Parts: sequence; structure tokens; C-alpha cells
Amino acid sequence: MKPLKNACVVLACASLLIGQFGCGTTEKVTKAVVSSVRFDSSALKRDTETKKEALALIARAKSGTSYTDATADADKLMANVDQAISTEQGRPKNGPTIAQWNKIKTRLGKFTNLWKSKGSLSPTFAEDAESAVGGLFDILIKTENDKPKQ
Repeated sequence: MKPLKNACVVLACASLLIGQFGCGTTEKVTKAVVSSVRFDSSALKRDTETKKEALALIARAKSGTSYTDATADADKLMANVDQAISTEQGRPKNGPTIAQWNKIKTRLGKFTNLWKSKGSLSPTFAEDAESAVGGLFDILIKTENDKPKQ
């Protein structure tokens, strides 16, 4: 019975120590992670401009423009998205922003690939894409705006 009692006492003490100091350490780590991800006005400007560019391209599809007439703009947009991802990967502890850019890239890639394979898209399909892409950019822009200002 005595070894069991000693084990319980040791566990109780360990639990108290972890409870007292463990949360403080976790809080410090959380603050360090959050404080290292800073707002970047140039990133916000790029995000906003790329959103406008993407929505303008989708509007062209919605108006019946053929993909062949929009190829250069679609390629430029996808290159801008790739550049944004590359830039964001250079910012420390920036996982949520990188993940959002990857969602945008996937959605835009599916859209442009379908447009390319079909030649043109229905206005209804383009409207759905416009809504989805706009929403993804809104999340991205909010994520950047929510970062601590310097």
C-alpha cells in the first residue's frame, strides 16, 4: 500500500508543477508565435490587387470571352499567385496565409483549366467561381489585417 501512496503523492506534485508552470510556458510560446507574424502593408496591397485581377478575369469568362482571348491574363494571374506564395513562405510562422494562398491557387487553377478545356464557360458557372474566389480572397485579406501592426 505504501508504494501506491508514494506514487500518488509524486503524481499529485507533478500535476501541480505542470499546472502552475506549464500554462505559463504555453502562453509564452503562443505569444511568441503570434507576435512574430506581423502585418505587412505591401502584402495587403498585393492581396487586394490580386483579388481585383482574379475577379476581373472571372468577369471576362462570365461575359463569354473565350479562353484563347484571355490566356495571357490567366497565365499572368497564376504567376502572380505563385509569386505571392513564394513571398509568403519567406515570412516566418506564416502558415495560415500560405494555406489560404494555396486554396486560392487550387480554386483558380481548376477554374482556368476548365475554361481552357471548354473554350468558354457559362455565366452561371463563372458567377459561382467569382463568389468562391472572392470569398477566399476575403479570408486572406482578413488574415493579413488581423496580424499585429508594428
